[in-house]
Amino acid sequence: MKQVIDKPSPITGGLLELHTEPATVTYRGETISYDKSFYHCVDTGLEFADDELEQKNLKNIYDTYRRLHGIPSAEDLKKMRERYGIPSSAMSIILGLGENQFGLYEEGTVPVPSVGRLLALAMEPANMRDMLLVARSSFSDKQYAKYYSAIAASMHPAIYETEGMRLMDYSSYPSFPSANIVLKKRALPSRRSSYNDYCYAPVY
Repeated sequence: MKQVIDKPSPITGGLLELHTEPATVTYRGETISYDKSFYHCVDTGLEFADDELEQKNLKNIYDTYRRLHGIPSAEDLKKMRERYGIPSSAMSIILGLGENQFGLYEEGTVPVPSVGRLLALAMEPANMRDMLLVARSSFSDKQYAKYYSAIAASMHPAIYETEGMRLMDYSSYPSFPSANIVLKKRALPSRRSSYNDYCYAPVY
């Protein structure tokens, strides 16, 4: 695909076309097919790209790589973290990543496929809750209760806010040492026989 653009060629001042065509590139040892954009100087036949087009091409390569490996986009990761109400530094701890690594992924750094699958799992609140439970000792009681409640609310917002059916979290047991808290699956009460939902409720 090509189109003449309202911008003179920096080489001759003549017509300049914007071309987009299929291309391949080797990225992390894999052959990636993507749509490459570049300028074509009509007078000289020279092809080139400016910084803006180079960034666009790189994004196309990265997006294609993400799709091939099921890696969430930077935008999706940011939305997920904001939905959970957890700072990026805490997300790195919960997911077992390097310090501030999650923040780099939010800014566009492309993770390797193994980390990408971990991030994809974290998009599901139930998985995120379980990973928080594994990282329990890394947070204060107050931090843990806050993160747990936010994740639980994103799992079952309607149930979580309904009086008499509120999900139980660690903050409900402030008088017991964390070492004595264990997890047990507890069925949520329901007025509908067809409803089958579960949550983790800490008991002693």
